[in-house]
Amino acid sequence: MTTSFSGGADSLISLTGVSKRFPNGTLALDNVSLTVPKGQLLSLIGLSGSGKSTLMRHLNGLHRPTSGSVRVLGCEVSTARSKELRTVRRNVGFVFQQFGLVGRATCLENVLSGALGRLRGPRYGVWAYPKSLRREAFEHLDRVGLAPQAYQRADTLSGGQMQRVAIARTVMQQPQILLADEPVASLDPESSAQVLELLLKVATEEKMTVIVTLHQVELALGWAHRIVGLRDGRVVLDRDARGLNQNDVLEVYRRVDSAVVDREGASAPAVPTAVPKGH
Repeated sequence: MTTSFSGGADSLISLTGVSKRFPNGTLALDNVSLTVPKGQLLSLIGLSGSGKSTLMRHLNGLHRPTSGSVRVLGCEVSTARSKELRTVRRNVGFVFQQFGLVGRATCLENVLSGALGRLRGPRYGVWAYPKSLRREAFEHLDRVGLAPQAYQRADTLSGGQMQRVAIARTVMQQPQILLADEPVASLDPESSAQVLELLLKVATEEKMTVIVTLHQVELALGWAHRIVGLRDGRVVLDRDARGLNQNDVLEVYRRVDSAVVDREGASAPAVPTAVPKGH
């Protein structure tokens, strides 16, 4: 493993010696140390069960580490109280694999919900939001190419369109950090590329720090500044994306455990020549 990013004063995210063991005994993260500077686009890769989603959930306090330190935007998330966590979460946007939209609501209302952290009290319907926020939400929809669908129900859209609405909603939140957990896993290859390109464009324009979990090696190589690979909860790759090739990255997907081979007399699974899209 080569670790090229030591962080510093401009690091918005810092994990130091983080381990997470769940009550059933599963060790999901094993002594992970990682810093992410402001404005970096980082892709987390690894097999299902490697710890990617668990790591992401530590960054907004959905999980607490068994040991180690998690600092986000200067806050020690691992020991933060509710008020401190709310402040962190207002500044950390999350794009989900399954979009997380309210299907019966319009696209515009879904985007407006990203501004709730800036308002007091609940809001019901588009017209309950200030005119300035309605204009801002419409501009974000236009930015992702969906202004004509502003008053269309979200559940009538295609998967790629739904994820675009989800991105617009997250940008409406005005986060400093954007996390996206397998945001294109349920999309076809063409839509996946379009959504990631859009995410890159918006994140760059807004100067956001972005961490995205991906299975698709070729997308990770073409999208990220930096690639971090996890295997069995450990960091096994941490490199600048420049100069990496597909074979370098596919090493992360090797499951070679000599102890298991010796005990069971079985051979380790072969490394795939390509990682299937959407898996």
